[in-house]
Amino acid sequence: MEYEVQIDELNERVKVRVAPSKIHGVGIFALRFIGKGQKLYADHMPVVYNLPYSFFGKLFPEVRQLLLERWPSIVNGNVFAYPTERIQALMNCSFSPNYDAIHDIMLYDVKKGEEILEDYTLIP
Repeated sequence: MEYEVQIDELNERVKVRVAPSKIHGVGIFALRFIGKGQKLYADHMPVVYNLPYSFFGKLFPEVRQLLLERWPSIVNGNVFAYPTERIQALMNCSFSPNYDAIHDIMLYDVKKGEEILEDYTLIP
């Protein structure tokens, strides 16, 4: 994969992080604003990237920070994978969800730091 393609893909797909939740254990939280109708890529399998550290300045700051937290050996030229977990598997349930797990889209605008919630009862 060409470097510019990797940069565009990572900037589009890296939108959330795992963090402690007030609802239950851990949850999925927005790294930045995610608008209504945007795809979350919550059930994607990991992709291995070989983006050199010298290109990390082209990543959104929150994307760069998350990747370097998880894969510090990137600075030494190592490859890395994203996502590192099945995001949807760590999402908490709400009967007033802001995420549609069936269509993998946000139902409402979500602010940076807000927990992303799905309704388990709607999943077949």
